[in-house]
Amino acid sequence: MHPVLLVPGLQADGSAWGPLHARLVGHCPLTIPQGHQFLPSMAQMAQSVLDQAPPVFHLVGWSMGGYIAFEILRRAPERILGLTLVSTSAAPESEAARQRRKENLAVARRDGMRRYQDANMEICVSRPDRLDPCQRNAMAAASETLGLAAFETQIAAVMARLDSRPDLARCTHPVLIVTGDEDRVVPTGDSHEMHALLPGSRLVTFPDCGHCPPLERTEEMRDLLIDWFASVEYGKDPQPA
Repeated sequence: MHPVLLVPGLQADGSAWGPLHARLVGHCPLTIPQGHQFLPSMAQMAQSVLDQAPPVFHLVGWSMGGYIAFEILRRAPERILGLTLVSTSAAPESEAARQRRKENLAVARRDGMRRYQDANMEICVSRPDRLDPCQRNAMAAASETLGLAAFETQIAAVMARLDSRPDLARCTHPVLIVTGDEDRVVPTGDSHEMHALLPGSRLVTFPDCGHCPPLERTEEMRDLLIDWFASVEYGKDPQPA
């Protein structure tokens, strides 16, 4: 199996992929980029990720990682085997999302990154009581380590991102779109819009799931991705999710 590039979301590092990473090890080589979170634009983040990536890879972008994935698609389509978009959107920032990000930034400035991330996870997952406390602590610690300045930089980059819908509509790669039916961060409708732009894509919606399928539906995500990567590489028909 070719390598897989896992790009995390806003104010997150490899710890966000921890449970899924552990279940994919042994099935395929895995790369999680580092340091791109401190760069001031999606273009610069994407170049940093590309500099750390294998020559050819399956690309998996989660949330902000999806925005980076679209920039990679524009810059280096020849290096991508297949594209997986998790809880993300090809559309530019909406006014409602822009306002929410400003409010989140105000909370982080007032209360600190750890408290912000703890409160954020209450919104990001459908059932916070199901989330492993160790995993939740790891993500809060990562957010704190990355720091407020990185958070401010990422939010500015996210709000300034390009409209990627034309790029997605022209995409010739195999595309898998994954969403949770209770996502309160990126509405499920955004995933349906991406699927409509690229009718040959595959759309999987997890029930009783929020913004974090890799954490909320880890086993199902592992099975889905292993099956998807095999279908991309060997032309197998993917199994129904």
